[in-house]
Amino acid sequence: MGISVGGIVSGIDTDTMITQLVAAARTPQTVMETDLSELEDLKDTYATLIEKVTALQDAYEAIDTADELRATTATSSDDGAVSVEAEGGAVAGRYSIEVTKLAANETEVSDGFSDKDTLGTIAEGTFSVTYAGTTTALTIDSTNSSLEELADLINDGVDGVTAYIMDTGDATSPYRLVVTGKDTGAANTLTLDTSGLTGTGTVPTFTETSTAADAALTVNGIAITSADNAIDDVVSGITFNLEDVTTSAITVTIETDADTTVANLTTFVDAYNELRTYIRTHRAYDAENEIKGEFVGESTVVGLMQSLQSVVGAAYTTGGIYESLGSIGFETQQDGSIEIDEDVLKAALEDSPEDIVALFEKDAGTFGDALKDLITAYNDEDEGYLTLRTETIDDRIADLETEIDDFDTRMDSYEARLRKQFIAMELALAKLNDASAQLAAMLGDGSSSSNSSS
Repeated sequence: MGISVGGIVSGIDTDTMITQLVAAARTPQTVMETDLSELEDLKDTYATLIEKVTALQDAYEAIDTADELRATTATSSDDGAVSVEAEGGAVAGRYSIEVTKLAANETEVSDGFSDKDTLGTIAEGTFSVTYAGTTTALTIDSTNSSLEELADLINDGVDGVTAYIMDTGDATSPYRLVVTGKDTGAANTLTLDTSGLTGTGTVPTFTETSTAADAALTVNGIAITSADNAIDDVVSGITFNLEDVTTSAITVTIETDADTTVANLTTFVDAYNELRTYIRTHRAYDAENEIKGEFVGESTVVGLMQSLQSVVGAAYTTGGIYESLGSIGFETQQDGSIEIDEDVLKAALEDSPEDIVALFEKDAGTFGDALKDLITAYNDEDEGYLTLRTETIDDRIADLETEIDDFDTRMDSYEARLRKQFIAMELALAKLNDASAQLAAMLGDGSSSSNSSS
């Protein structure tokens, strides 16, 4: 802080004068600080805009496939025999199903043993396991010849097969080795070969308690076999889960859920409208009431708004009967927002749901493809227009902060120089006053002497 001079000699309020001079000189800095504040507000406004464009992107990506956009309900007349799952792209219809056999995996169970942990219980040698056509030879020796060790050997050495010890509670021989294939289906047979075991231990014998088998059923009178009880390759988009053999035909019904599809599209429209409202709010300008939104004069934002209007209002060649959003009930309002006419949309869904899906999918020439390209152009995290504009704002903010700091340094020097000058002035005035006083004193003494003589 500079030395206060306070006009001790001159009587001038030099402190106030210096403050006013420095304040006047800081006028350009005040302008820079105002610019900086506005740029920081603009940066924050762009950050929120990017969030809303991302929200629109997320809302679109949640409906860009048939499974996501469309919705169906699936019911079974007997869930205990056949339950059903349907994806959004499933074809509506009724399916008559009869199940004559469930798919099964194969299980082999050994005879009973009185002990499961003692080494030497199982004869040593080669124990071979053949599963789904692949044979694995396991070696049993003095280090792993207990029933428990044999189970571990199978679990560690044979893919697709599990083994465990079952305690049956029998008074003399309660422990049995259970070996089972993990996968159902007739191709996944399991064979245990004990012919390579010799020595003092016991050679186990196994009994098949479950045979590997395919499921057998009819769907609308067509015979089908499957290695799995979850059958998802018979009707596109539908999974039939076989739970039990049927005694009579059951009915599975797949119906289009128009209300959910409308809700899915409404979520997208809400994200679009929220983005437009945000842009319009921050582009507001009213000179009379001194209202000027952050986006006034921002060509990047103008381009985004115009591009959105163009993509939403355009016609697309999809090969279907619906080639625009307007044709399926999307109505553009005067303010640019969108409202959905649910009656028109539901009629279109009933008439040709596949064509609505084609409009939103990201295939070349569709609305979905155009929207994807637009969002990428503006919102790409590296090269998007919004990203580049934000980087430009950041650069200008950094420059202004440097200029303001430099200006502070200059003003400090300016203030110090003023104080030095005023101090010099006060010192000069002090010397002048002192000289004047001495002169006055000298002149006063001379006058007195002259009067005495007379």
